[in-house]
Amino acid sequence: MSQLRIAQLSDSHFGTILPGVKEGLLETLKELNPDLILLTGDITQRATAAQFKEAHAFVDFLKPIPTICVPGNHDIPLLNIFVRLFDPYRGFKKFFKYRTEKDYVHEDIVITGLNSTSRWRHVQGSLNLARTEKRLHEKINRAKVHIVAFHHPVDCSKPQDEKNLLKNRNEVMNLLSQNEVDLVVGGHIHDPFTTLSAGRYPEAKRQIIISVAGTCLSWRTRKKAPNSFNLIEVDTNDTPKLSVTRFDQQADKKFVKKSTHSFTRSPVNGWEAL
Repeated sequence: MSQLRIAQLSDSHFGTILPGVKEGLLETLKELNPDLILLTGDITQRATAAQFKEAHAFVDFLKPIPTICVPGNHDIPLLNIFVRLFDPYRGFKKFFKYRTEKDYVHEDIVITGLNSTSRWRHVQGSLNLARTEKRLHEKINRAKVHIVAFHHPVDCSKPQDEKNLLKNRNEVMNLLSQNEVDLVVGGHIHDPFTTLSAGRYPEAKRQIIISVAGTCLSWRTRKKAPNSFNLIEVDTNDTPKLSVTRFDQQADKKFVKKSTHSFTRSPVNGWEAL
């Protein structure tokens, strides 16, 4: 039985950051002092060495807090066709020294990072179902709460973002439900959104929490969605509880609490809103 506080940062798009934004985020994260930093893709704008180097320096500022990350479609070179085809994750692996899929285990809480990007697609993503099932099954008996992270979202709040959802999302969500996943997090659309799976995936037997983070640093924000990040808090004591708190940036560059979604887990139907 344990507790874990995760700062989910998404779509930093290093190479598109205005002055003061990064400093404001770092100051807020130092104050919150989370147990883990989770980067859910589009870390860079164009996957250049300089942008990856800047992102690596940002992560270094946060030490000794551990960091795990998954790639986004912008972390694969767009214009360098040779690298895109033959070594698409060169920059990601060089500067973060990670596989593109990585796990983090904290006592009875497990985070599984998956790679939803492809060298063949510029925007949309998908997951290999066989590989995903194998990764999930390996952790099913170890986790009292299981979080899965990948870049492309499985739900959205605006019709114009439907085209950006994970291509094989229905099959993926059924697979996550069968493997008792509790929370799936992503980014990509720069529009923060937290909900339960029953709204879009009523056929899934077990309700899963779905959370999409906004862009934490880039000027590429959406209307009514300034730079933001999510603080995920998990408590596995007695009845598992989980909350997702959105922090928005203000005019003074500091990030402040905007809203909180709290959930508890039912032994029958999965997660329910408090």
